[in-house]
Amino acid sequence: MKRSVLFLLFIYSAFSYAAVNPPRWRFEYNYGKVKTEYHEEQLSIIFDKKEIKQTADFHQFIYQYYLLPPWLDFSIGGNITGLQVDEPSEEDQQFQYLTAFANIGIQIPFSDYWNVKLVTESFYTSMIVEDDKFGFKNLRGTQIYPEIEWLPFGSDMFIQISPYLKFPIWSDTGARKETTIGIKLNIPIRSPNQMRFPTFAYNTSFVLKFFYTNMSLDFEKKGFISSEFEVRQYGLLFGMNF
Repeated sequence: MKRSVLFLLFIYSAFSYAAVNPPRWRFEYNYGKVKTEYHEEQLSIIFDKKEIKQTADFHQFIYQYYLLPPWLDFSIGGNITGLQVDEPSEEDQQFQYLTAFANIGIQIPFSDYWNVKLVTESFYTSMIVEDDKFGFKNLRGTQIYPEIEWLPFGSDMFIQISPYLKFPIWSDTGARKETTIGIKLNIPIRSPNQMRFPTFAYNTSFVLKFFYTNMSLDFEKKGFISSEFEVRQYGLLFGMNF
C-alpha cells in the first residue's frame, strides 16, 4: 500500500513539475512591414552620397534552446527585408537587407519583472543590390551586448506587455554598432501556468512587435576608400511563438 501511495505521489509530482515548466526550446516567426532608411558616404569626390528610403516586407526567424534553464540559452535566427518592395518604385534604388546570427545568452538574476541577459553573438550581415551600385556584402563578426526586457505588469496578465532594449558594448568588425528598442505584446494561446519571467516566453502565443533598429558601420581598410554606412529600420511585426 505504501509503495502504491509513493508511486502515485511520484507520478503526481512529475506531472505537476511538467505543468509549471516550459519546454526547453521555442521557435518564433514574425512577418510585417518596415521602413528602412539607408545612408552611405565615402571619402571620395567621385562618390555621390546615398540616402534611400524603402518600405518593404520583413521576415524574422528565431530558434532558442535552454541549455541550462533559465540561466543559459542558445539562439539562432535571421531577418530578411525587401523580398517585396512597396516603394521606391525605381528598381535601381531597391535592395534586400539580410542578417543572421548565432548566440549564447547568460541570464543575470535580477527580479521577476526584469529579464537582463548578457549575449555573445556571431553575426552575418549583407545587402543584395542590382549591379552592386551601393551597399556592402558579407560582413561577419562577433559582438557582445546586454539584452534588457521589462515586464511591468508581471506574467499573470492575459496580454503580456514588455518593452525591450539591446545595445552593443563590443564588436570586432568595422566599429559596427547595432541598437534595438521596441515593445512586445505576447498573447498566450495556452495558459502560462503562472510562469516566472522570463520563462513565460516559451509558452505558445501570438506576438506583436513594434521596433526601431539602428546599425552603423565605419569601414576602414588599407587599400580601400573609407566608408560610413547606416541602416535604420522602423517596423511592425505580427507572429507566432511556439
